[in-house]
Amino acid sequence: MVKFLHTADWHIGRKLQGKDLLEDQQYVMNNLISKIDETKPDFLIIAGDLYDRSVPSKEATILLQKLLVKINIECNIPIFAISGNHDSRERLAIGEAWFSKHKFYLHTRLDQSFDKITFEDTDIYLLPYFEPFEAREYFEDDTLTTHNSATKRVIDEIYKNIDMSKTNILVAHTFVSGGLETDSEREISVGTVENVAVEIFEKFDYVALGHLHNPNAIKEERIKYSGSPMAYSFSEATQTKGMRLVELTKEIFTEEFISLEQKRKLHNISATYEEVFTKVFQQNFDCKNDYFSMELSGMEGVTDPLPRIKEYYPNTLILKQKRNDNSDSEIKFDKEMLTKSPLELIEGFYNEQTGSELTVGQKRVLVNIIDKVNQDETN
Repeated sequence: MVKFLHTADWHIGRKLQGKDLLEDQQYVMNNLISKIDETKPDFLIIAGDLYDRSVPSKEATILLQKLLVKINIECNIPIFAISGNHDSRERLAIGEAWFSKHKFYLHTRLDQSFDKITFEDTDIYLLPYFEPFEAREYFEDDTLTTHNSATKRVIDEIYKNIDMSKTNILVAHTFVSGGLETDSEREISVGTVENVAVEIFEKFDYVALGHLHNPNAIKEERIKYSGSPMAYSFSEATQTKGMRLVELTKEIFTEEFISLEQKRKLHNISATYEEVFTKVFQQNFDCKNDYFSMELSGMEGVTDPLPRIKEYYPNTLILKQKRNDNSDSEIKFDKEMLTKSPLELIEGFYNEQTGSELTVGQKRVLVNIIDKVNQDETN
């Protein structure tokens, strides 16, 4: 039996509405390391997005390095990690050769996904985030135009050599069908093609996923998102953040979600302008430390409300005037816009301007263009 911790989406270097979160991240990750000391796992899985940007700041690089050294060297815990859609593969891969000498296995290229790593009686496959064009080039197959078809082709290739007598774990960074999104995940493809069917992974004993920040994004017994270790948008304010502790054999599977203590909480406030200054209201929050998004009514005639609010709530990051009831249709329209992919937005605009639908050929050209944009961002 293997016992391991599954985490993902650290996003070291993240900002929240322009607010630097490095202090918060260090606090939470120190808590994560304390949980490693308590649970004593055989190894740690990090399912992508170690950094928040492909070009991380010096401070973010230093923090991540300290965390990995503490876990891997000082705590002597093997690490199995992959790059995500936010990471720079080239930067993460520096030192890859000597990482593995300390049992830190980091895969950043598609071709590495076929190189299983054996840990006792368990085989672990590390599938880093990749775009469909990479699979098209690798397999020389022009039909691989979606994440689903490309991922299926990769997994089918893995299945050709999989040893079903052993426990098999897959680590991947992708959007599995049915997953629940939040505001802080960057869209990773075009239209609905980013969805990967859950059936593709049926031969694995456990699939450790990264990308979606909600730990309950899908309801599969052995296919799990760990979620992010802390909230990265106000849409995640009510989510419990942490990681998964898994014990696994071919026959036995147990899993426990371990919550991580946060330095600050996030709050979405809907109230009147005067109400937020009352002691009765303030007693519900750690007003001086927590992060706030406020949507307030009764601000008519208040020239500059933010300075006064920040006297009581210094970490107010969003302040909005509460809309009147007659603006419901506008709100609904805004939400619909936010859920649309780039291709869907272009299709809607084209139809509105011309009264015609895009042809199959036009869509194919647009998909290729957006793929190239995503490729540039990934690299």
